[in-house]
Amino acid sequence: MRKRLYQIDVIKVFAIFSVVSVHFLLNSGFYDISVTGWMPTIDVILRTIFITAVPLFIMATGFLMGDKVLSSSYIVKIWRTLLLYVIVSIIDWIGHTLILGSKISFSDALYGMLDFSTDSYAWYVEMYIGLYLLIPVLNAAWHYQSNEQYHLYILIVSVILFFLPSLFNVFGKIMPDWWTAAYPIGYYYFGVYFKTYFSKIQKIPLKQLLFWSVTIFSVISLIAVNNNYGKIFKWTSENDYMGYQPFIVAIIMFLLFLRLPFKREKQRKYKILTKISGMTLTIYLFSDLTDSIIYHDFKLMVPSTNNRLVWGPLIVICSFISATILSFIVEKILSKLSNTRKA
Repeated sequence: MRKRLYQIDVIKVFAIFSVVSVHFLLNSGFYDISVTGWMPTIDVILRTIFITAVPLFIMATGFLMGDKVLSSSYIVKIWRTLLLYVIVSIIDWIGHTLILGSKISFSDALYGMLDFSTDSYAWYVEMYIGLYLLIPVLNAAWHYQSNEQYHLYILIVSVILFFLPSLFNVFGKIMPDWWTAAYPIGYYYFGVYFKTYFSKIQKIPLKQLLFWSVTIFSVISLIAVNNNYGKIFKWTSENDYMGYQPFIVAIIMFLLFLRLPFKREKQRKYKILTKISGMTLTIYLFSDLTDSIIYHDFKLMVPSTNNRLVWGPLIVICSFISATILSFIVEKILSKLSNTRKA
C-alpha cells in the first residue's frame, strides 16, 4: 500500500475552508463597495489567498491521480461523484424551499441539476466531470516520456496557454488567450509534476522557499491592493482562476504545504484531518445551502456592508461547520447503505 501523504489532506482542508472564506466576500457585499480603509484592504489580501481554493483542489487532483489509466473501474467511480451531487442538490432545494421560502418547483430543480444551477456552487462539478474523463488522456501524454525535460515542456506550454496571457494582456492583447478557459488542465499538470518530482521538492531548502514565497506573495498582494484601492474591486483576467496572481500564489502555497512535517507514528491524531479531507466535495456543495441560510439572516442583522466585513471569521466558521455536519451525515448514510449492499 502506498503511504498516505497528510500534506495533501492539509491542502484539501485548507482549500475547502478557503472556498467558504472567499464566498464570504461574495455574499457579504465586498464586491459592491469601494476598497478604502484597512478592513477592505485586508480583505483584498485575504482574497488573494483564498481565491487559490480551486487551483489547490485541481493540483491535489493531479497529485493523487497522475497515475490513473483508462479502465471500466475508473469510469464507474465517477458515479459516486454524480450521486453525491444529486443528493446534495435535492437537499439544497428542500432547504431553500422549507427554510428560505424558495418558489422553485421540484421539476425546475431537476432540470437545474442538468445545467448545474440548483446548487449555485455546482459549476465545479460540471468542470470536474470533464476533467475526470480527460485524466487518462492527460496522464497518457505525461507518461509518454519519462524525462524531466519533456515534463517541463508540458508545464511551459501550460503556462503559455493558460496563465501568461493574463500578465501580458493587461494593456491590450499581446498574447493569444483563446485557451485560458482550459486552465484546469494547467493546474492538473502542475499537480502531476509535484507528485512525479516530490523527492526533489523535498530537497528545496526550506528557508529559501519561505523567503521567496513571502517575497512573491507580498509583491502580488501590493499589486492587487494598488489595482483596486479607492475603487470597487474588479474581477479581471489577472485575479481570476486563469490569472497569473492566483496561479503563482497557488504554486507557492502548494509547495509550502508539501514541506509540512508529519510523523506517521502519530497518524491517529490526523483522523479528523483525513475525515474532512475525504468530504471536501460534499462540504463544498452543502456550503451553498448553509451560506444561503446564514447570509439571509446576517444581512438583515447587519445592513452595512462595511460592518459585515468585521464578522467574517465568525460567519465563515459557522457556515463551514454547518456544511461539514451535513456532509458527515450524508456520507455516513451512504457508507452504511454501501456496506449493507455489499453484505
